[in-house]
Amino acid sequence: PSSSVPAVACQDCTCSNEIDPSSGLFKIVCEFQQCNEICDLGYEYVETNPYDCCGKCVQKQCVLNLNGTKQLLNEGETWSPPENMCEHYTCMRNGDTLTALSSQIICPHFQESNCHPDTIQTAANGCCKICVEIDKACKLISMKTLVSRHGCQSEHEVEMPYCEGSCNTFTKYSAAAAAMEHSCSCCKETRSSNRTVDLLCLNGGKITHTYMYVEECGCGHTECTTTAGLRARKKRSSMLL
Repeated sequence: PSSSVPAVACQDCTCSNEIDPSSGLFKIVCEFQQCNEICDLGYEYVETNPYDCCGKCVQKQCVLNLNGTKQLLNEGETWSPPENMCEHYTCMRNGDTLTALSSQIICPHFQESNCHPDTIQTAANGCCKICVEIDKACKLISMKTLVSRHGCQSEHEVEMPYCEGSCNTFTKYSAAAAAMEHSCSCCKETRSSNRTVDLLCLNGGKITHTYMYVEECGCGHTECTTTAGLRARKKRSSMLL
């Protein structure tokens, strides 16, 4: 009595203390095996084989435990803690096991004193700080060039300054608008004047040509569209002719 008895698959049979009146022997009591279908977090109970009595717990997600808080990640998914966007965790498969691998973004050296005022912002990765550096900011660049027009040319190079440099431009997600928020700013002239220059022609004559002389540059808001960019490039090209 109480001993295990070999029996039909997927059943547990035991020799009981109860006597079978017809045979005078102890009765054999059988019951179907109870499968444990409760799995740990990140695992799922799966019927793996029709010949097996019970299924098994199969890992479906990575379980990340940070400071007592558990985070579930699907295979291939990457997640960063809200308080530290420089740290990334990616759920990777190795055979039958899913493991969360950590990686760290190393930000380039950032010195706030090198930044143009009001241009400091967080990069698209949500980790590093970026800005428009003072030496790369929008500014007036001196240039001298010969002016040509209708086959006539200036006798000497003419000073023709232009604007060049970076402005504070960004694209980020706006939770309030539930859409991407774009802000575009371009480096352009803020003060200019018309100047004239005499051009010498091959026939010995002279013609007077008026051109725009840039005196001051700054960042001006513009539309973040391809059309606006093309229009700006065409305008620049026409000014240099």
